[in-house]
Amino acid sequence: MKVSIVFPALFLVLLLSSCAGDKENQQPNILLVLVDTIVADHLGCYGYYRETSPTIDSLAASGIIFMNCHAQSSWTLPGMTSIYTGLSEKSHGCGHYNNRVYGLDLEMPTIATILQNQGYSTAGFVQSEYLGNEFGMDKGYDSFWILVSEGASAMDSVTIDTLLNYFSASEIEEPFLATIHLYDPHSPYAPPSPFDTLFEQSDSLQLYDWPADTDLWENPVLIEHLKALYDSEIRWTDSQLSRLLHSMREMNLLDNTLVILVADHGEEFMEHGSTGHASNLYQETIHVPLIMSGPGIEPETIISQNVGQLDVLPTVLDYLNIPVPDHVEGISLLGTIPADRIIPSSGIVFGTASAVCLQESMKVMWFVQPDSSETFNLLVDPGERTLLPTDSLLLEEVLSYWAWPCVCTPTQNDSIHMIDKLREIGYIR
Repeated sequence: MKVSIVFPALFLVLLLSSCAGDKENQQPNILLVLVDTIVADHLGCYGYYRETSPTIDSLAASGIIFMNCHAQSSWTLPGMTSIYTGLSEKSHGCGHYNNRVYGLDLEMPTIATILQNQGYSTAGFVQSEYLGNEFGMDKGYDSFWILVSEGASAMDSVTIDTLLNYFSASEIEEPFLATIHLYDPHSPYAPPSPFDTLFEQSDSLQLYDWPADTDLWENPVLIEHLKALYDSEIRWTDSQLSRLLHSMREMNLLDNTLVILVADHGEEFMEHGSTGHASNLYQETIHVPLIMSGPGIEPETIISQNVGQLDVLPTVLDYLNIPVPDHVEGISLLGTIPADRIIPSSGIVFGTASAVCLQESMKVMWFVQPDSSETFNLLVDPGERTLLPTDSLLLEEVLSYWAWPCVCTPTQNDSIHMIDKLREIGYIR
């Protein structure tokens, strides 16, 4: 694969014009694939040793892969909001604070509202209540589905079927924005057959999630068992993405569609003493995949600079030649990406507030209580095992970021159901 930092925006526009000739210069469609709970390091295109992601790897080879994309938080609601709005977690204010859950400011533009106003048909297919109307995440979609089945596995196939049925409807017009949320890699790790034995040769443990007895979490056999099932879930979701892309090609919908794949957060397997996600901001929770492929995107392009989820919105708008709102904090990744750019992440997780800033290979993580910080050089220590002396300048950036005022008025959700839901899936302890 060839390495490229940037390609000129004018060149992109010219390519788009030539590619769209047979469709009367119609604007490209946008397929936004939101994959839940996938850390980049568990995908083949990011160097993983297991064959978890042949479809995603192929998508990366056909376009741009961003090797160092960082989530703006470590759980679904704030991370997805950053993707939708182009804002950091501190600026949009969506998350869990003071025993309340806050959703999207209903006046804040999102990728769906902006494209809807530009004449796009918009449809959303999600598998989490945090992406639904109770948090304002459905606004801007002409058609919207929440496909949630408590305790069910293999829901990605149902979501894909629903999207394909939408595409088959005679009234669907191009150009379109289709947002699809694939949830199955999230715990419990219960992939359908035959994926359940793809990497796990023995199921003697009969466990698909972390046991209630935390003393067992240090057991390396258990860790590897659950990690194998997690990898199998990724492979299952990858197979459903393959089915979607193949079907779209048969429907003549793929050639004029920009496909963007990004995750909301990663997953922990005791790398730093925690499991799941939402407990810290180490790389296993915030290093996420970001891949783009479609008309005018040069294949086999690798971008190494630090980028973030908040860059998705301005990149899509730049790609479509739509003005980016002034309040957006992310940047278009189709232009020059500064090498020394600072990427922030933050959140209140498990009752502990923390924030991170990354600049080039340096990372500083600050904890509110107790007031402390950790500094790492990710280039030589990607596993964040060796503490370095405090990078005082980057720590100042972290503290400055933490003091940023929220630019939105997030909606307050006092539903006991939502608090109970957060507690049930481990976001509140």
